[in-house]
Amino acid sequence: MRSKSRRPDPGQAPLWEGPADEPARPARARRAGSVELRETVVEGDEFLSRGWASGTVLHYEPSRRADRGALAVVRLGERLVAGEFGLERGRPVLRTDLGALWLGPHTHVVGVVRIAEPPLPGIPGS
Repeated sequence: MRSKSRRPDPGQAPLWEGPADEPARPARARRAGSVELRETVVEGDEFLSRGWASGTVLHYEPSRRADRGALAVVRLGERLVAGEFGLERGRPVLRTDLGALWLGPHTHVVGVVRIAEPPLPGIPGS
């Protein structure tokens, strides 16, 4: 059986174009606008290999899960801790320049870092 050519109907508008009166926005801009980012501040030398000194502001998207290799923010009691999420010997860990932190059953992933902002001059600790 031969396949037939599927040419679009000349009277039908292309499916990938939006209405003529509304300019198309990139998908990334739509997603970023709909999610409210939260922030945490790097307090030590955990990310010097990435070039992030103490005082760097990490903006994270709230999430309950993190993929391996993602920079995740985790709640440990009252503190928020950031690090590269991974598995070590079958258990979840956060890795930083200072070492690995094993995540227990009472720790919760609260977000995934999307943006890192340099420290502001004149702020103590930066």
